[in-house]
Amino acid sequence: MGEVLKKEAYGLAVKDESGVISPFRFSRRETGENDVRLKVLFCGICHTDLSMAINEWGFTSYPLVPGHEIVGVVTEVGAKVTKFNAGDKVGVGYMVSSCGSCETCIDDQENYCPKMILTSGGKYYDDTITYGGYSDHMVCEEDYIIRIPENLPLDATAPLLCAGTTVYSPMKYHGLDKPGMHIGVVGLGGLGHVAVKFAKAMGTKVTVISTSDRKRDEALTRLGADLFLVSRDPEQMKDAMGTMDGIIDTVSAPHPVLPILDLLKYKGKLIMVGAPDKPLELPVLPLIFGKKMVVGSMVGGIKETQEMMDLAGKHNITADIELISADYVNTAMKRLEKADVRYRFVIDVANTLKPREKDVRFKVLFCGICHSDLHMIKNEWGISTYPLVPGHEIVGVVTEVGSKVTKFKTGDKVGVGCMVGSCGSCDSCTEGLENYCPKSIQTYGFKYYDDTITYGGYSDNMVCDEGFIIRMPDNLPLDAAAPLLCAGITVYSPLKYHGLDKPGMHIGVVGLGGLGHVAVKFAKAMGLKVTVISTSDSKRDEAINRLGADAFVVSRDQKQIKDAMRTLDGIINTVSATHSLLPLLGLLKPKGKLVMVGAPEKPLELPVMPLIFERKMVMGSMIGGIKETQEMVDMAGKHNITADIELISADYVNTAMERLEKADVRYRFVIDVANTLKPTP
Repeated sequence: MGEVLKKEAYGLAVKDESGVISPFRFSRRETGENDVRLKVLFCGICHTDLSMAINEWGFTSYPLVPGHEIVGVVTEVGAKVTKFNAGDKVGVGYMVSSCGSCETCIDDQENYCPKMILTSGGKYYDDTITYGGYSDHMVCEEDYIIRIPENLPLDATAPLLCAGTTVYSPMKYHGLDKPGMHIGVVGLGGLGHVAVKFAKAMGTKVTVISTSDRKRDEALTRLGADLFLVSRDPEQMKDAMGTMDGIIDTVSAPHPVLPILDLLKYKGKLIMVGAPDKPLELPVLPLIFGKKMVVGSMVGGIKETQEMMDLAGKHNITADIELISADYVNTAMKRLEKADVRYRFVIDVANTLKPREKDVRFKVLFCGICHSDLHMIKNEWGISTYPLVPGHEIVGVVTEVGSKVTKFKTGDKVGVGCMVGSCGSCDSCTEGLENYCPKSIQTYGFKYYDDTITYGGYSDNMVCDEGFIIRMPDNLPLDAAAPLLCAGITVYSPLKYHGLDKPGMHIGVVGLGGLGHVAVKFAKAMGLKVTVISTSDSKRDEAINRLGADAFVVSRDQKQIKDAMRTLDGIINTVSATHSLLPLLGLLKPKGKLVMVGAPEKPLELPVMPLIFERKMVMGSMIGGIKETQEMVDMAGKHNITADIELISADYVNTAMERLEKADVRYRFVIDVANTLKPTP
């Protein structure tokens, strides 16, 4: 078999049982000789989409692109297509194929074919998964395409492809479409309100049956029902006994069947189109003595669906909808779960489902491992959301840019650090310190604007707003430059912000690890005198001879501490373990600044007297803003500053985490993503 040609598509997908929907790029097959390709304009949201998204029925395959109430305009037809032309208004419903030869297919009831292929989440002939209408375009065999009447608005017509045919089909099939018949509709929701409209168009008398009186006016005055019954009112139910030829029961919650059966005439039919998740109690005697029947029905065949659509066009029947944007879908799903919609959500796909115009997509080449990754993996801060894709020291090469991106182009070397979004308008953002914005969005494990969870750089590609992309200097090796996007900015920012970057100043660096060794490099590049402060003498040679520090002080040696007292303008404290602050404060000159960038788990004892008598300060600092980060990287390029790294393969990450926990690394792990992160066969 030759290679199957494909076209790129863009949509929204569910990646796991969390049910969260996020942007997704995928491929659809090229237009075959019997295929119709359409630009999707609108797609309705069905409760089935929600059930499939969270794998409620146990057969969902991920990633899942939901949507089977799809309408749009034909853009291309295959060589053997005879029913449609480019420009036609069309739709696709619940299925995209069937065997065509079984009894149900011959009977035009493809919806019951054992080999029916669902529009979303089904397996196609080539063993690929079908993707639904939460996407920019769709391709389907012409025999499963529905022609939409010209007079109907496409947005409000979309739900008819599921809700419409679900109620129309059983009325036609079971002969409940004869003028003058009396039909009951149980439930006035997405299915029920459409059932009322079709039943009235068929000339039947319609009674709406609901658990409360609050929808009476809606049913009678606006939808045109003839009667309204409150099912919990015994008097009303008694008066209506034996009056109905058939009942369409749209309710999916468990409910008693007996009161509904009592409303039916002799030989009356109760048709279940709602699907309660638990079995209902079925009283058999009313069936036996009244020759009544309880039957189920699921959507309709293609011929029925086209007939339904033509009837809708003739009588101007549409669904009552709430039109939403693509970025509102997750919220809509939450509301749908609470039945908080009247009566159907429809996504304005064509106008709102677009790759973000200011986004930059890049192939991830390397990603550093930060100690924060370890904390987040183990949920030590209590804020982790799983699944978690760590990584905020991400570098790579641009592969695609949005239409309004001005700063970057394909092929540029770029990076992403600790954040991917902020409000843009608060004091911190205005000051160029987005890292302190109360609405800042971290690169991974946080909620993005569209309510999805952000995923980090332990991945093959990354997409980010250009405002949070950093340009990497061409002269720096990307692997060793990656940690600068966290470690580098963490030490650079406080040096700059607190005025500790003036040549000739004397700066202390406490701890010679992932942060400390980079702090020494930047401080020396700024023309500062640097003293490294450590608990033991073991790193003296490393600090002075290899990193270029000017002095080394062992903090446990009282004589060394005493000799260095009141000599430092500022100290960058990178240590995360519990330790004493008093000796460090003693090293500062009057008005000296002790900047905490390491974060001990437990509070440290703060001696206040040195602060009072010498106006010394203790302050914290967390990474830096985007402008600062770009300045830091530019300076690194100018002075050839990189981190000292151990390059590892993707399959070594768990071992690296164990070593990181023991501080067994000099000084930063970096994952060779591009060469070693491959899908498992």
